[in-house]
Amino acid sequence: MIWIGIAGLALAAVCAYLARAAHARARSMECTETLPVRDLRSLHEAAARAAGPGNFRYRCEVAGHARPHRDGVLRSELEELECVWHRHKISRKYEEIYRDGNGNRKRRTRTDVLSEHSSSTAFFVADATGKVAVHPAGHEVVGAEKVLDRFDPLVPGANRLELGPLSLNLGGGDGTLGYLREEWLVRPGGRCYVHGEATDAEGHLAIVPPAEGGSFVLSARSEKELLRGANNKVLVCGLGAGLAAVVGVALIVMAVAR
Repeated sequence: MIWIGIAGLALAAVCAYLARAAHARARSMECTETLPVRDLRSLHEAAARAAGPGNFRYRCEVAGHARPHRDGVLRSELEELECVWHRHKISRKYEEIYRDGNGNRKRRTRTDVLSEHSSSTAFFVADATGKVAVHPAGHEVVGAEKVLDRFDPLVPGANRLELGPLSLNLGGGDGTLGYLREEWLVRPGGRCYVHGEATDAEGHLAIVPPAEGGSFVLSARSEKELLRGANNKVLVCGLGAGLAAVVGVALIVMAVAR
């Protein structure tokens, strides 16, 4: 019983951490101004005149629609669809035999991630007043459109997957059931909200992950939707942390008192 109590306290710590992270992210978005691109560019121009180019850094948010960067649209790696950002994940599902606490043989299904990648190519976010470059730096876009979610049962002898220039060793192995392919993307013209740091450190104005830490959010959802989700997560995780802590302490006290 004491180990169950300790596990309860560990779960409480995890829930508390998740609640704190969600709260910090929500407060950061609430405290940061959403600017029209024209106003952001005006701030940048004024800073460049005062301090010279390359010194501008400003926490901000921009909301608009995604546009391809100067080199044109991208193509997603699995479905080969036109986009400005894409992410894929390929997982192997397999069964394994294990023994439970009583020594009984049981079977369970597990998953290994074989390949996971998010594009890092810059794209523009445009509103009615202009456009600004965004550097995703490999970050995930929250709420991106999922265009592929397919499970392929194992084909005997198929050990490699060819994805254009990508050649992936599938591994196989005893107990393999098959492979799950998933892909997400942001299409040109799709809604986009960005929360990060505007800078001209690389010679042009762009929004990037903050240099000194802090929240960087790319989203196909609105700020209002993100805040609602974050506040719900704070509530659920906070309640979970409190409940798990109470149960954990109670079980430990009961075990010690025996």
